[in-house]
Amino acid sequence: VPQGVIPFKSGVIFTQRARIEAPVSTIFPRGSSTDLVLVLSLCSHRINNAFLFAVKSKKKKLQLGVQFVPGKIIVYVGHKRSVYFDYNVHDGQWHNMAINIRGQTVTLFTSCGKRRVHADLHFKKDEALDPHGSFLFGKMNQHSVQFEGAICQFDIYPSAKAAHHYCKYLKKQCRQADTYRPNLPPLIPLLPRDPNASPSTPQHLDPSLQGLKNLTTVTPSL
Repeated sequence: VPQGVIPFKSGVIFTQRARIEAPVSTIFPRGSSTDLVLVLSLCSHRINNAFLFAVKSKKKKLQLGVQFVPGKIIVYVGHKRSVYFDYNVHDGQWHNMAINIRGQTVTLFTSCGKRRVHADLHFKKDEALDPHGSFLFGKMNQHSVQFEGAICQFDIYPSAKAAHHYCKYLKKQCRQADTYRPNLPPLIPLLPRDPNASPSTPQHLDPSLQGLKNLTTVTPSL
């Protein structure tokens, strides 16, 4: 179990001590483009401006990323190039969604595909991800604020149909995740606190959280 990661019944909790980084080549096949679908199931525990993930080139240029700020989801497709959606992840609730990046359009799907919002990039994005780059989970770089929350599913698909019908791709436990809301208050004394961070919404402890026996790995799949 990586430092700063706590497993619970329907996924894992990322605390501010989490440090997850991997070579791009271990996450994406060589030659992968930024045309892809993200299927996500998550619950934010702290209001901040953290990235859910960031893909950076060998020269440290941001190629792909998703950032959660209060009231908005920002999708980066290229260095300093982004689109945003009016959507609040920081409400203490579980959110199941899909983000489809296809050509010059980024689409956010919610309500099992019944709701969708499009945003145009208005620029030419990079053709391929740098295989010598790095993938960071929960951060934009090692010095930025960390995403703190529970993750049930983080999957990457090359097919656009996964976005339109993303609920078919959700794991069973992610559909029921709201039932297993993890309770952070008993864990907080064990973790160093960020004095500049806003307080999170309390949840209810999953009684099955005892030790580290129920680890559910969060590995992007293709």
